[in-house]
Formats: sequence, C-alpha cells, structure tokens
Amino acid sequence: METAKILEELREKLNRINQAISTFESLDGTATATTPTAKTAPKQAKKRGLTPAGRRRLSAMMKARWAARRKATAKPVPKKTSGRRKMSPAARKKIADAQRKRWAAVKKAAAKPASKKTTGRRTMSPVARKRISAMMKKRWAARRKAAVKPAPKQTRGRRTMSAAARKKIAEAQKKRWAVQKKAAKKITATMTTVETPAEAAAATAE
Repeated sequence: METAKILEELREKLNRINQAISTFESLDGTATATTPTAKTAPKQAKKRGLTPAGRRRLSAMMKARWAARRKATAKPVPKKTSGRRKMSPAARKKIADAQRKRWAAVKKAAAKPASKKTTGRRTMSPVARKRISAMMKKRWAARRKAAVKPAPKQTRGRRTMSAAARKKIAEAQKKRWAVQKKAAKKITATMTTVETPAEAAAATAE
C-alpha cells in the first residue's frame, strides 16, 4: 500500500514537471505534438533541456521577479548628511557674484598708486593760495600806508578846539559878563540911596 502511494505521488510530480516543460517549450515554439502522461510515460523518461532562447527568457523573468521582490522589501538607505544645508543653484550664483565683486574691489584697491608721503604739511589748492596772497598784499599795503603818514605838528601845550566849542565858550563868557554887569549896576544903585549919619540925625530932629 505504501509503495503504491509513493509511486502515485511520483507520477503526479512527473506529470507536473512534464506540464511545466511543455509550457516553457510552447513559449519559444518547440512544443511536441504529444505530451506523455503518467499512464503512457515510459519507465525512464528522457530529460529535455531548454533552448538558449528559452533559458534567456526564463532567466530574464526570474531576474525581474527577484528584482521586484528586492525593491519591495529593501528600504531606501537614508543618505548621510554632514550637517550642511543644501543650496539652490540661484543661491550659489548669487554668492559667486558677490565674491567676484568683492575680489574685484580688492584688486582695484591694490592696483591704486601709493599716495605720496607728506611731512605733516597740508596741501593747499591754487584758489586758496591766491586768496591768501591777496590778503597778505592788502595787509602789507595798509602797514606801509600807516608808516608813511605825516607826523602831527608839535603844539606848545595848546589844545586844538573846534569852532562849535569856541562858539559855546564865547556864549558862556557873554552870559557871565552880562551877569557881572547887572550885579555891578545893582550895587551902584543901592549905594546912591544910602543916607549919611548927619542926614539921618537931622531927619530925626525935625
């Protein structure tokens, strides 16, 4: 019983194998007209190999199948970052332009001729020199003019007086003399009216 069961299982496996072989052969057009079954199969079945085209097709199918499995199971490994932020092309271009401008300014400053060393003196424009020269000329002309003035005449202690002062003094003198004359007249008038002692005694006797 066990041997019959084992033989039946083996025949079923052989039948499935033959069906698979016939299926692959039909794919490349090499299928045979009759396919041996389990009942008519010979005791020793000959092994049938695949054609090169069939092998290639089967290999490609298996590779695609296994690639799909790996893709489904394999998780993408995250890229290692070193803490740096990604920069857009526009930002890179902007930074590059700024660096070019900076280096151009540095080169321009380095190419400038060195300024002449000064000994602490300030440079003066021609207009300022002309203005200072004119001021100095006026100053020296005024000094020369003051130096050549005629010396004042020496007076004998007398002060010069203006005409208005003389007129004022004359009027004051006139008023003074008029007052003096008036006082003198008043004195003379009072002296003439005073009685003598004899006349006074006679007047009292009467």
